[in-house]
Amino acid sequence: MKATMVIRQAVRPWILKSDFRILIGVSGGADSMALAVATLLESKSVGIEAVAIIIDHQLQDGSSQVAASAREKLLELGFDDVEVVQVDVVISDGMESSARRARFQAFEAAIAKYQPDYFFLAHTKNDQAESVLLGLARGSGTRSLSGIAQVNGKFVRPLLDVDREVTENACRENGIVPWEDPHNSDLQYARVRVRRQILPLLESALGPGIVSALALYGFVG
Repeated sequence: MKATMVIRQAVRPWILKSDFRILIGVSGGADSMALAVATLLESKSVGIEAVAIIIDHQLQDGSSQVAASAREKLLELGFDDVEVVQVDVVISDGMESSARRARFQAFEAAIAKYQPDYFFLAHTKNDQAESVLLGLARGSGTRSLSGIAQVNGKFVRPLLDVDREVTENACRENGIVPWEDPHNSDLQYARVRVRRQILPLLESALGPGIVSALALYGFVG
C-alpha cells in the first residue's frame, strides 16, 4: 500500500466525524507535510474544509523562507487556505518547551479564529516511543507510559500508529521536499539523542520492534 494511502486511512475516521473544518499544524517537515496532504485528500472527498497553519518560530536564519516554501507547496497541492503565523519564542525554561508554548498559543488563536472540528498534529509512532523513553529517563515511572495523548480537546494526533518512514515516503510520492530542522540533528537535546543514538542502539541489540513496543506502551499506559 502506498504511504499516502496509509496516512489517509489514519486520518479518515476523524474526517468522517467532522462537520465543517479541520486545521493542520505544519512545520514544513516530513511528518506535518504528509499529514497535511492526506488530510486535504480525505477532506475533499467528503466536502470538509482543510486549513493548514504553518508556524514560523523565527529561531533560525531563513525560517520565513522555509514557511513560505511550505505554503507555496501546499497551495500547489490544492489547499485553498494556508496561513503562516510567526511566533515570538521567549526562552524561559529551555528552547523546546518555550517553542512548544509559543506554538500552542498560536494554535489556540487559530482555533478561536477558524472554529474547527479538530486540529490535527503530526506526531508519529516514533515520537510516541521517544516520549516514553524520555519519561522513564526523567524518573516519571508509570506516568511516562501514558505517552502522548491522541486526543486533547480539539487537538488530535492521527499518526501515533504511523512510522516516520511512512511520512517520508508519502512526501516523496507527492513531490514534497520536506524541511530538515537543524535542531533535529543537535545532540544537545535529549530527544535528539534518543532518536539518533539510543533507539538505534536498542534496535540493534534487541531487534527492530522496539519503537512499536514503546509506542504501544504510550497508548495503553
